[in-house]
Amino acid sequence: MREWQYWTRNKLQILAGYLPAFNHASNSSSERLYIDLMAGQPFNRVKATDELFDGSARLALAADPGFTRLAFCEQEPNASRLRTDLEERHPGRQFTVYAGDCNETIDDVLRDLLPYRWAPTFAFVDQQAAEVHWETLGKLARFRSGQRKTELWILASPAMITKGVAGTNGAEFAAQVDRLYGTTAWRRVQEARRRESLTAEEYREEMVNLLRWRLETVLGYAATARIPMRLPTGMPIYDMVFATDHEVGTKIMSHLYRKAAEREPEMVAEARDRAARGREEKAGKLSLFDVPSPVTPIDKLAWRPLLCWDPTRRPWW
Repeated sequence: MREWQYWTRNKLQILAGYLPAFNHASNSSSERLYIDLMAGQPFNRVKATDELFDGSARLALAADPGFTRLAFCEQEPNASRLRTDLEERHPGRQFTVYAGDCNETIDDVLRDLLPYRWAPTFAFVDQQAAEVHWETLGKLARFRSGQRKTELWILASPAMITKGVAGTNGAEFAAQVDRLYGTTAWRRVQEARRRESLTAEEYREEMVNLLRWRLETVLGYAATARIPMRLPTGMPIYDMVFATDHEVGTKIMSHLYRKAAEREPEMVAEARDRAARGREEKAGKLSLFDVPSPVTPIDKLAWRPLLCWDPTRRPWW
């Protein structure tokens, strides 16, 4: 089982809060669709605390009100494990696990769901760095036959992109990032950072903004939002990009992220304390009292919605 940091649990708690709210807002529809491009394992473990928490597939099937049809994409061997777990937990539910690269299986997913393309649809894109192709995002956006496109929640990690580009297979990885953005324009941001025209934080902002800008101007989403998931220092470790055509979706997601920001300091403190106790136990020390770690003020983690901007108008472009 793969171990994750506390911010992954917090991210999935946001998802767990949003999915029933999405379905409640869509309760006038007889069908509601959920698509997970990288569904992962049934459950996960927090590295610092050993706490187990459900993966996105379990959360999606547990949503109440629920989705009527669900599609989960995952590579083997996790796909088979996930299918077995979900079939045991949710017999009779309308879901399918598609084994393989989601950029290849997406056509099968959308073909199977085609009779219901009029239904409200939510897609979770929980990639690591740049595994999902822009073409795949476009297929999701264009899938619905109504005025509102498929809602997207996409993980964006400029830090992982920087690491990949600097690695031994940098050229190959850069081509992968081209496929994520559907353009080579991100290379301008990368070059601006290399020549120090951008700080590290500005680089992260511009890389996430470019994705948001293309979601709005190329795929036509009415609104996008950057939702940072942070390190204990307050620095974003990665961002979740939300794309929607419905103002209600933005309001719900904004509320849930603020709740996540309230949880985050306690989760940071818990992770720090558990790690410290583990080090003490390994060293043979026993503490008479548990002294809590300082909690990061909530206002430091406050989230403020910002409009995206045309990157070609930036002075470094």
